[in-house]
Amino acid sequence: MHLIHRCQQGFTTVTLMGVLLVGGLLVAATFAAVQPDIAFTKKDEDSKQAYAAAEAGLNYYLNRLGQDNAYYTHCDQVTSPTQNAVNLEWAGTGADPRRWLKIPGFQAEYSIELLAVQTSTAGMEVCVPDQPATMVDPKTGTFRIRSTGRVRTPNSASDEPYKRSIVATLRRKSFIDFLWFSDFETADPYAYPADQQQWAADNCSTYRAQRSSGCRDQNFISVDSFDGPFKTNDSISVCGTPTFGGDADDIIELNGATPGWVSGCGGSSPTFNGTIKHPAGQLAMPTSNAELAAAADEGYVFDGETTILLNGSTMTVTTTSGTTTKPLPPSGVVYVKNTACNVPYAFKQTYAPAPGCGNVYVSGTYNSDLTIGADNDIIVTDDLKAGDNTTTLGGLIANNFVRVYHPVDNWRNNNSNCDNDGGPGSIQIDAAILALNHSFLVDNYYCGSPLGTLTVNGAIAQKFRGTVGQHSGGTVVRGYGKDYNYNDQLRFREPPYFVNPTEAPWRIVRQNEQVPAR
Repeated sequence: MHLIHRCQQGFTTVTLMGVLLVGGLLVAATFAAVQPDIAFTKKDEDSKQAYAAAEAGLNYYLNRLGQDNAYYTHCDQVTSPTQNAVNLEWAGTGADPRRWLKIPGFQAEYSIELLAVQTSTAGMEVCVPDQPATMVDPKTGTFRIRSTGRVRTPNSASDEPYKRSIVATLRRKSFIDFLWFSDFETADPYAYPADQQQWAADNCSTYRAQRSSGCRDQNFISVDSFDGPFKTNDSISVCGTPTFGGDADDIIELNGATPGWVSGCGGSSPTFNGTIKHPAGQLAMPTSNAELAAAADEGYVFDGETTILLNGSTMTVTTTSGTTTKPLPPSGVVYVKNTACNVPYAFKQTYAPAPGCGNVYVSGTYNSDLTIGADNDIIVTDDLKAGDNTTTLGGLIANNFVRVYHPVDNWRNNNSNCDNDGGPGSIQIDAAILALNHSFLVDNYYCGSPLGTLTVNGAIAQKFRGTVGQHSGGTVVRGYGKDYNYNDQLRFREPPYFVNPTEAPWRIVRQNEQVPAR
């Protein structure tokens, strides 16, 4: 069996039409759309009709998923207004047991097979009803189907009408579809001085039109450039000429009042190289990453404050119990749990010991896919880099904050001034970052000297917009300048067991033709 990569052919048609109308009209429209291009030779005609029928089958399944996000969990036990064309995987030997569905108004027909991930029968993978884990790969968050189209129904057991098969990979819309995702484009209440935090929680934990003008809304400034897709559930504030998107393929999803952005200073004129979608709808953030702890292998869940140094294929772990070195986890998941933690994030961050808190201090290089989760915070203390393999993906998922380490001393002027006291300087983080209830930020960003450049290769998603530095006239005066770059691998797959939005729709992220057809 060979898979011919067809990232472009049919992809737009399948994705867009997957949300149109209902089954019969949908698949007929897909099929009919290619008819004007059909060549006059019989072989070409049959080939194009069979491929169009296979695409129509993909649209059929997408349409059903659009009506029921859990449609795949029913396996082949599904209903249809006419008949059921969804089948368990056929191995390709013996009599063909698959059910087929004819395209209205045409002789061509299609059949869908579910390519399950769990082997429950020797040599055969099977979808089990109401068992999502038999279909969805937990490491990538994807599942696969095969759609086969043929030009007509066979006239006999030996008759073999022309057919073509497409294998499609589906994934829910995810936070990591975007280089930048935020729920609220305003500072986290915990990023205010202690005596202002309750006011901020009461007045700023909402979208721009509803929150107080006294909230610490932040600007994107002229030196900010986002080379990748971008989304906020809120509107954005700009000062100067920030750039959003590398090209028209990068979707810029904005909400709030038209046009989805406001000017935070005079003469602002953002550049949108990407394609604006407004209003774009919202992605709902879950409040917990507890499922990560369940996915971790025995020996890779740690209690209380933990330090992890990644050494390529191994990790050196320090806890209150001591230090040990072990291989990276087989599941790709490391989790750090609270034992007894009632220490909130401190605006004036001194890194006081908090042994009962599920905080993990992390740095180093990882050579295989890895997700690190924490009940509390993740603090990046130095470069966190993927190894030489450019396909390696990392994830950092904290229930609260993902932070960049920035120790300071000599506090003065009511803690608004201080001196840098170590820390990494310019820093690179190769990871998809997710702060479920709070922010991605730099500790003590508001004091000290400029630190250099904060480079993120991956994606950033957060409840509240975190602050990484301060500027004056477009020049960084404290903290970091940004260099944020989207990892295109995230368009197709995820770090292990990455947390997804609640009730997000499924869509096709990749399709390939299988040769020979099944």
